[in-house]
Amino acid sequence: MAEERAVSRRQLEIQLGKLKILQTPELRLEQYPISAKVAAELLHMAGFEHHDLQGETIDLGTGTGRLAIGAAIMGSKRVVGVDIDDRSISLARENAMMAGVQVDWFVSDIKEVAGRYDTVIMNPPYGTRSPHLDVRFLERAFELAPVSYSVHKSSTREFLRRFVGKRNRKVDAVRSMSLDIPHLFPFHNKKWENVEVDLYRIIS
Repeated sequence: MAEERAVSRRQLEIQLGKLKILQTPELRLEQYPISAKVAAELLHMAGFEHHDLQGETIDLGTGTGRLAIGAAIMGSKRVVGVDIDDRSISLARENAMMAGVQVDWFVSDIKEVAGRYDTVIMNPPYGTRSPHLDVRFLERAFELAPVSYSVHKSSTREFLRRFVGKRNRKVDAVRSMSLDIPHLFPFHNKKWENVEVDLYRIIS
């Protein structure tokens, strides 16, 4: 097992904030970028509070790689980033080179992902455009690893708790934050849209 590197939450946020995001995201894929602040909080929670970033980590729906690259910065033994969108993976590769870390990138639907991992990290689609897409990501995460870290809208908290329980998993920790999403879609009225989200640690 690798050991997490001594990177503070603030240092991590600064590094992740330098990474590129898609400027023309696809709404049907719900390509909302995770903010550097929320990403750093999730990774700090996973790495320093629970020591879950020492082995093999996979980021499902990685987008342009913020969580995957953060896990590599923190010293995960191996990090895999998976996304169905080749534009996102291309930018993720650029970002990893800029950050000076190694991540194995794959363009793939999450149902095609093979293998077993120690930890899943993800900022999945919230299921607002494609109903229950968030649930699909959770189900796949449960198949791939014993521990999952995931970001979801706070408004779905009770539903998610029930869903997790029905899958014989346990919500071990929840942290609430505000996620700032930049003006990327035509229906955004402000420079930044603010969404209340929960950061979950889910265990078997």
